Amino acid sequence: MLRYLAAIALLTSPALTLADTAQQSDFDLPAPAAVASPKKLWATHYYVLVAASAPTGIPFRDAAGNALSDNISPRDWCLAAIEGTVQVNLGTKKRTLNYDRMGAQQVDCKKILKANARKKPWITSTGKSYFKLAKGPFGDGVNDYRLVPLRTIAVDNSVIPYGSVIYVPAARGTTVEIDGQKLQHDGYFFAGDTGGAIKGNHVDVFCGATTANCLPGIITSNDKRTFDAIVITDASIVDRLRAQHEGKSTP
Repeated sequence: MLRYLAAIALLTSPALTLADTAQQSDFDLPAPAAVASPKKLWATHYYVLVAASAPTGIPFRDAAGNALSDNISPRDWCLAAIEGTVQVNLGTKKRTLNYDRMGAQQVDCKKILKANARKKPWITSTGKSYFKLAKGPFGDGVNDYRLVPLRTIAVDNSVIPYGSVIYVPAARGTTVEIDGQKLQHDGYFFAGDTGGAIKGNHVDVFCGATTANCLPGIITSNDKRTFDAIVITDASIVDRLRAQHEGKSTP
C-alpha cells in the first residue's frame, strides 16, 4: 500500500470516528519468557481517513476508471492518497478503499496541498493514485493482511519480514483508547504493511480511525529517538496475530 508519511505532520484532518470492536482480551498476551537481542527502531503513525461526500468534488476511481465513491473534496482526495486507505460513501453505502496503483493524473495535489515538491518530490505523483475495494473494515496491508488498529505496523521487508511479530517493551502497559474504550497495550505488533517512505529501521504504526498519535511513548517521528524491539518466534503468539490480520478467529 502506497503512503508517503512525511506529510502527516503537516497535513491533518478533523477528528475521525469508525466503529471498532477491540476488547481488552485482544491485548492480553504475556511478556516473552526469553528475549533475543533487540533491534533499534523508530516510528511514525498512519490512519484510515474518513472522507465526507462533496457534490463539487471528484470520486476515487479504480484502474479501469470506474467511480468507487461519491465525489469528495480534492483536499480529502489528496490526503487519502497519501494515507493509502479511506472510508467513503457510494450512495447510501459506506465502503473502505485501498490504494491500488498509479495511473493517469487526476488531481494536482501539489497545488491543492501547497506542498513543496523539492522537499516532498512524491507529491507530484500522489494525484495519479487509483484505488480498489478493501477487504478489511480499516483497509488492507501486504499479502492480503487486514489492517488492525494498534497492532499493524508497516515495515521494510528487508529488515523485518512481512508476517513477523515484534515485542516493544516500552509499549507494554501503555493506556490506549479505541472508540472511547481505554485498554492496556501488551507490546506486540504485527508486520503486515509497507509504504513508500518506510526504509531501514523505520516502522509505521497503524492507529486506526484517528489522526492522533496513538502511542506517543514510542511514536516520535524522529529517527534519532529509537526504541528496542524484539522479534518474537513463539508460534502461539505469531499465529494469534496472523489470524487476526487474516480476518480469522484467533487461535
